[in-house]
This record gives sequence, structure tokens and C-alpha cells, in this order.
Amino acid sequence: MKKIVLTMFVISIFLIKGYGQSGFGQTDDMGRISIAAIVPDEAGLKGAARSNLQNRMMQIATMNGLGATQERAQFAMVPMISIISQDVTPTAPPQVALNLELSLYIVDVVSQNIFSQVTVNLRGVDRSEEAAYNQAINNIRPRQGQYRGFIETGKQKIIEYYNSECDKIISTAQALAGQQQYGEALFLLMSVPDVSRQCYHMCMELSIDIYEQYANQKCEELLSAARAAWASKDLNEARNNLGQITPDMDCYPQAEELVEHITATVEAEGASAWDFKMQQYEDDVDMQRLKIEAGRDVARSWAHWGAARYFDWSWLYKN
Repeated sequence: MKKIVLTMFVISIFLIKGYGQSGFGQTDDMGRISIAAIVPDEAGLKGAARSNLQNRMMQIATMNGLGATQERAQFAMVPMISIISQDVTPTAPPQVALNLELSLYIVDVVSQNIFSQVTVNLRGVDRSEEAAYNQAINNIRPRQGQYRGFIETGKQKIIEYYNSECDKIISTAQALAGQQQYGEALFLLMSVPDVSRQCYHMCMELSIDIYEQYANQKCEELLSAARAAWASKDLNEARNNLGQITPDMDCYPQAEELVEHITATVEAEGASAWDFKMQQYEDDVDMQRLKIEAGRDVARSWAHWGAARYFDWSWLYKN
């Protein structure tokens, strides 16, 4: 039983990372990295200019097969804009002429590393500063070769980084788990892209052990809460906590005993409000479904950018 549970958890991790069986062996290694286009507040753009730049950046990523949504972003493309010159034309009506230097970076939001950079000069002339910004951004041509090279360099550097830093990632995850920070440990391990095959597989193996620790700690918490609820005759709260205990957790037998005790007591008192039954795995398909849900919850409950510190861009925009 334990071996099957562990296998199901590995499957759940693969599915969370978009590494399902349908794609295994069909997508080349490089194609498994996704890059989101993010324009942080620190970039200094607002309104239409900000949206326009984000769309252009998204096109650059997508045209190179690497588009991703911001919500699931680990690797991101972010901009930095410098004004080279800003003049008012002597025309009637006068217009704003902007010369800009745009630098795009491919970064790892988790490790806060910069993997690639490209810099282009842009010019825009229009009736207002914002409109001039927009015109300058419209001059970005996502299909240009410099952007393709920028993306390719970023992908290669990402792989090199995770191959060289794997031991550090694993030791950090082990330390976090030792402090019972299981969610963050799992998030860190799952952040390793599957293009770094050796490191990825080592992290997945460690994830199995850490998930077991997490699940069993959670089981004890749920069982304790269920017992407390029953002591105060709160059947709904007892039901809520017991319903989250699954057969793969170590305390499942004790949870079953509590259910039997509650059932017998309620029936002896002549009540009919308790008809609860513990979850059962009827077959492997049911087990797989539940384990995928559990794995997804663990990975995302902590990493739903409640890792808000990973969206602290002060490390990049230092001035």
C-alpha cells in the first residue's frame, strides 16, 4: 500500500509541473521551460504603456514556445527602461519625443538569478509622454533575431544553474523539512525544471519523503482537532476534520476507531445525525485522483505566491 501511495505522489508532482505522460518523450528538453511576461510596478510604467509592453514581451516568449501565465511563473521576463533623452518638438502642436533604452531580463523569481539580457533602443513621438511611450513600445518587433537569441541564452543558463546548484537546493529543502516547513520545502523541490533531468529526479525522490512527513503531521493535527470537536459534541467539525484524513496517512486506523466510537455513541443516544464514513480507496484510479489532489494542494497552498516575497523586485530594481 505504501509503495503504491508513493508512486501516486510522484505522478501527482509530474502532473502539477505539466509533465504528464502525454508529453513525456515528445517535447524536447528546452521546450519544457516556460517564461511569463511581468511588468512590475518598479519598472515605472503605467496604464496603456504598461499593458502594451507586457503584451509585446508575452509575444516574444510565446513566439519562441515559452509562454506562461503569471500565476504559475517561476521564470519571468521583466523590463527595465531608461530615458536617454526627452524633448519637446518645435512643431505646432508641440509633441514629446522620447529616446528610450529598454533592457529585458530573463530571471528566476525563486532564486533571484538573472539568466539572460537583451537591450534595444526605442524612439517614440506623440502628443503626450504616455502616448510617446506607447509609440516607442510599438516599435518592438518580437520576431527579430535578437530576441530569439535572448530566449535561447536564457534557457541554456537556466539548465546550467540548476545542474550546478542541485546539491544546495536539496540540502536547503532538507533543512526546511527538518523545521517542519514542509510546504516551502516541497515548493523549492518542485521549482527545479524537468529539463535538469538528474537534479529533477533527485528532487522528486526527496519530495516523496518530505510529503510523507507532511501528510503524517497533518494527519495528527486533523485527528486531534476531530477529537476536540467530538469532546464538545460538535459533529460537523469532527466530520470536517476526519474527512480530510486519507488511507495513506499513518493515523488513519485511529481515525477509523474514532468514527466507530462516535457512531456507536450517537446511535446509543438514539440520534440519527451521524452517518459519516471514512474515505476508502476502492481502486487505483480513486487513489490516483486523491493523491493528485493532495499533491496539488500541498504544492500550491504554500506557493500560491503567499510566497509574496518572491514578488519583491527590489533585488533587481535597486535604485
